[in-house]
Amino acid sequence: MFIKYIFIILFLCIQLIAGEFYINPYFFDKLKKDSKSYKIINHYVNFLNAIQDDDDKIKVEKVNRYINKIIPQYDAYNYKNEEYWATPFEFFSSAGGDCEDYVIAKMYSLEKLGISKKNMYMSAVKEKFIGGDHMVLSIQIDKNTPPLVLDNLSTRVLPIDKRVDLEPVFMFNEYGFYKLENHKKLIEIKKINLPAYEKLKEKEKINLLLER
Repeated sequence: MFIKYIFIILFLCIQLIAGEFYINPYFFDKLKKDSKSYKIINHYVNFLNAIQDDDDKIKVEKVNRYINKIIPQYDAYNYKNEEYWATPFEFFSSAGGDCEDYVIAKMYSLEKLGISKKNMYMSAVKEKFIGGDHMVLSIQIDKNTPPLVLDNLSTRVLPIDKRVDLEPVFMFNEYGFYKLENHKKLIEIKKINLPAYEKLKEKEKINLLLER
């Protein structure tokens, strides 16, 4: 009987730590203990672990707010490059990035938290009122509703049809490229050449986070 109780306690302990994220040891050589970069990434890991049991809507809102707190920085400042798409490790360890980098970090975080990659899209948009190109993360779980927009310039997560300041240009993920019709329907289009995206996919093969 005593052995049985010990087994039950051990099983419960394993269940408590199952699914916990931790930093891939590969990156330890690149992160000096107690450095600013290490503290930022460690805080990020603890944040993801803390919200794992929230429902998907809350996860999306919390991830958007958390990552938006990081200060924007231009690629030319961080990487001496006008068009460089950072991996999550590069984004967090540099403590900043531009709009594409926010999208990549949010997609990575939400995938870790159980949101399907098939439902998330990097979305090129035009800013109607102030002009210029921008990128946001779009999430469309229900094909009959407009995608939600996660924008590093806004703390609010709203459907694209409520973002009157944005005009969708195209959306993409590893499964294809699309146009958004009537704020809901995705129409597949020809692949668009994005060299920075292709380089990102090569760099992303080493995962920042592992799971127990």
